[in-house]
Amino acid sequence: MYAELQMELETKEINYRQSSNLQGVIMENISPEYAARLHGNQLNPYSQCITRENNSTIWTIKTLNEEAYENIIMPLSECTDIFLRKKGLSISVCNKRMHLKNDNELITEFYEKKCPKYLEIKFQTPTAFKSDGKYVIYPDLGLIYASLMRKYSAVSEAFDMFDEETLEALVEQSEIVRYRLQTVPFPLEKVQITGFTGSICIHIRGPETMARYLRMLFKFGEFAGVGIKTGMGMGAMKYVRRNEDD
Repeated sequence: MYAELQMELETKEINYRQSSNLQGVIMENISPEYAARLHGNQLNPYSQCITRENNSTIWTIKTLNEEAYENIIMPLSECTDIFLRKKGLSISVCNKRMHLKNDNELITEFYEKKCPKYLEIKFQTPTAFKSDGKYVIYPDLGLIYASLMRKYSAVSEAFDMFDEETLEALVEQSEIVRYRLQTVPFPLEKVQITGFTGSICIHIRGPETMARYLRMLFKFGEFAGVGIKTGMGMGAMKYVRRNEDD
């Protein structure tokens, strides 16, 4: 089960730059035992981010399995305010929205729903990758696909999505045909990581099955995030359907 909790915060003082502090708010509102387990995970079963929507500040927390939903989203859904210790700032929560999605829905859609061969992705918060010990601050398709495949495999009990041959075929049979991007700094405690935000349009030259597979990964990525530091607010993404070849 995938879950999303959106909390409208009564403030205009914070934005994505305070996202890493909000990870601290999560840890303060969950059990110490579960927090310790999260610190031992290579891949987190949650992501979170701060966005601005219709002149409102929205904090979104998303989880990738039922255990994370029960241990993270359920306690946070009871909050009427949050406290940012490093800023000494108490913020009221003025509205909440919850969205649940059965993970089997993505598999069903893969088999039953047609897919265009132009897929648009929006990167809502600064996104970056790490490869060969270095940060990559542009949208490399191989790194995007590999990140989502690994995250999917880490939370799926039924599917191991990461396969080198499949990854190679996806990269060879797709290309970025349009983009609107900018680099944006993302501050952490002692360092600043450069990432990118904006959108890309990907054309899949291979069979429609390949497009369906990528659509499934991208819709999963709406909950998991893509790239590094998604638990701290980086890598929030959104899939946007294209209509060029409908």
